[in-house]
Amino acid sequence: MERYYWNLSAAQARGAACVMCGAEYREGFPKRVPVGRDPATEAEVYACASPCVAEIVSETDQMVRELREAAGLDDVVPDSGLGRDGEFGYLLRDLRMLVGAEALLAVTQDLPALRYVLQMAAVHAETAMIRARKLLARTQAGDL
Repeated sequence: MERYYWNLSAAQARGAACVMCGAEYREGFPKRVPVGRDPATEAEVYACASPCVAEIVSETDQMVRELREAAGLDDVVPDSGLGRDGEFGYLLRDLRMLVGAEALLAVTQDLPALRYVLQMAAVHAETAMIRARKLLARTQAGDL
C-alpha cells in the first residue's frame, strides 16, 4: 500500500526535498529514502534517511496501534488455525457461499447463470468438505 503525503511544497512534491523536515537534497546529501507518493502527480516523495524515516515509522506504528484498539483487535490471540482468519474462518466463508448459492439457485432462470452458480457451489462444497475433515482430524488429535 502506498502512503500519500498531502500539502507538499513544490520541491517536496518533485522529490527534491524531505516531506518531514523540508531539507532540500543537494548532490546526494542528506541521504534520502522513498516513503510514498504525491497524490496529485503520483510522483515518488522522499524523507531523510535519518532521523525523518524513524519518525515516519514511529508515527505509522502509533497509527497501527490506534486502529487495532479502535477495531477491538488488541485482544486477538495469534491464529491457532481456528481463528477468524484460520481454517475455521475459511470453512465458515465456504458455508456462507453455499447458503448464497442456495438462494440464487431458487430464483435463477438464466441457464448460463445457473451453470455458473452450480460450478461455484461445487467448488465451495468440496473445499468446505476438505476443511471440515481437516478440522475434525485436528480436534480429534487434540492439536488445538
